[in-house]
Amino acid sequence: MAEDDLELAYLTLEDALELYAAIIDGTAEHAALLLRSRPALEGALGRPASYAHYQNADLALQAALLAHGIAESQAFLDGNKRLALVAMLTFLEANGHRVEATDPKLAAWIIDLSADLTPKQLAKTIRPRLLPLQSG
Repeated sequence: MAEDDLELAYLTLEDALELYAAIIDGTAEHAALLLRSRPALEGALGRPASYAHYQNADLALQAALLAHGIAESQAFLDGNKRLALVAMLTFLEANGHRVEATDPKLAAWIIDLSADLTPKQLAKTIRPRLLPLQSG
């Protein structure tokens, strides 16, 4: 098992709907109406914990797997890449980290996931840019 995987916070379906609602400036109920495939979204949300448990994935790889799963599952009618980015950053923040990168760089990483960037490559990019959140 990955170090600390039992202590990590993972995003739930409700979390994803709230994040998507914020992206579209709507409500979670409105977000649910735009959900094309609940099983696809649930699968994407479950990938980080699964990889942590079965493949010893670290935090960076788990974040990359989450982003990739959401971007590629196309669970919503629109805005999947935006949700992928916000979910990845939220997951990292919920687990005490942030990524030091510009907004355009972050967006490019998510777009590249839809081209040919693999989750392992994204994790390799993220890993040295992970910084602990400042407490206090």
